[in-house]
Amino acid sequence: MLLTRLVFALSITALLSVCSAYRILGVFPFNAKSHNIVFEALMKGLAKRGHQVDVISHFPLKQPLKNYNDIINLDGSMESLMNNYTIEFVSQFSSLLADVGITAEEYGNRLCHFMGFEEMQKLIKNPPTDPPYDLVVTEVFGAHCYIGFGHVFKVPVVAISSAIEYPWISSFIGNDDNPAYVPNVYHIGTGKMNFLGRLKTVVTNYAAISIFHYLTGESQTESMRKYLSPDIPHIRDVEKSIALTLVNNNPVLSGVKPITPSLVQIAGLHVEGNDQTLPLELKSWMDESSHGVVYFTLGSMVLVESLPVDQIRGIFSSFKKIAPVKVLVKIVDSSKIPFKLPDNVKILSWTPQQPVLAHPNTKVFITHGGLGGIQEALYYGIPMIGIPLFGDQFRNVAAFAEKGMLIQINLKQLSEESLDSSLQTLLHNPAYKKKALYLSKLFREQPISPMNNAIYWIEYVIRNGADSIRSSALQFSWWQLALLDVYCFILFVIVLTLTVIVLCIKFIIRKFSRTPHYKRPQKRKMN
Repeated sequence: MLLTRLVFALSITALLSVCSAYRILGVFPFNAKSHNIVFEALMKGLAKRGHQVDVISHFPLKQPLKNYNDIINLDGSMESLMNNYTIEFVSQFSSLLADVGITAEEYGNRLCHFMGFEEMQKLIKNPPTDPPYDLVVTEVFGAHCYIGFGHVFKVPVVAISSAIEYPWISSFIGNDDNPAYVPNVYHIGTGKMNFLGRLKTVVTNYAAISIFHYLTGESQTESMRKYLSPDIPHIRDVEKSIALTLVNNNPVLSGVKPITPSLVQIAGLHVEGNDQTLPLELKSWMDESSHGVVYFTLGSMVLVESLPVDQIRGIFSSFKKIAPVKVLVKIVDSSKIPFKLPDNVKILSWTPQQPVLAHPNTKVFITHGGLGGIQEALYYGIPMIGIPLFGDQFRNVAAFAEKGMLIQINLKQLSEESLDSSLQTLLHNPAYKKKALYLSKLFREQPISPMNNAIYWIEYVIRNGADSIRSSALQFSWWQLALLDVYCFILFVIVLTLTVIVLCIKFIIRKFSRTPHYKRPQKRKMN
């Protein structure tokens, strides 16, 4: 097995070492920093590979990179999501209908109108020709209208998701996510499902796809025909033109399942190439924290200080009890903390998360359960306390609680007592750290790095065309893929056969059960 992996890795490395330089357009209209971290890592990897990369996003590079060009800066075109969500606001996302609705409308249909911007229209109507684009890379989350750039430029499209596969993604690439054992992003837990779990997966799959299609179908088709081309096909057909889909997934994250070749898992891609470093003052503080550091953040969007004051007070009281262990907390506006901080707590408005988690003194990560942070803690083998707030965070947290490297505290149960118990367990029970290191080993051990894997398949699609690895499942409707027509035919044949057999048996029974009626001869009277 080891020899096979080595041969495979060497083969891929050899192929990657000889390539043509291509021109690639990256279009990322959603302004979530946590999403863009993955996309930026991929585009930088392609640029370092020698390809000419043009990028449209809200996050231009701070440090210039050879072959990487930010051609359209969308920053300011919509309100920032950075440090802009309160606990009260995200509580609206607690239902499937609300979650899919916001994804489809706010982060989907609304973003399609960016194609009407003057700079966008210049690019659409007069794309570069020397050299022309060879490929388009765009996010599939809510705004699938940007897949239409491939139709306009007549090039293959690679879709990328910063999350694991949403149900509507699997549906348009022809990937068979069997709900009997493959949980979706809305299922809490792993693939070990009982009847109710399987029923819920089937229902949520169908509901999520139906709601998303209903909300985006006509709106995004209209936007594409308005801004891209009046004769462009319907959005559902445009989605099926995708040549390759890269998803931020891995068997350690969501279990083992079959996937079509056009679906490539790249989880960890943004971790392996990360070049962030700790600021000197923070590095010195962490180096001196010989008893360990607990790191607490609710991500790039949600404000810790928006928690109720009583909860914040309980959290910091709990932190005080674990001294001399130190605690690093990301809080944007410290003026909203109406009490003196414990001596072992340090507050920063921004923290370079990966270097913090990679530091040898980091012992526990308190997180909202965003997929990026989960992957980073997994990569560095850090046990976690998970406080899920919305979206896929509930699934992420539940999955790793089940795996044994995380303790879950629901927001309503977050208190001084619950945090005391969880911190004491993670700091003093080595089983959690042992499990974290084991899962980290599984996550890291791959025959080829996520970056090289992504680059290989992108170049493969450019060389061999959009149809080269597309699933034939796209030719069939859902009822044909489920073999309902075949099962109905088999059932018809069985019923017909049984009916014929029953009729034959009845005929035979009637035939042989009839006893001939003989008239007894009358005796003659003797005279």
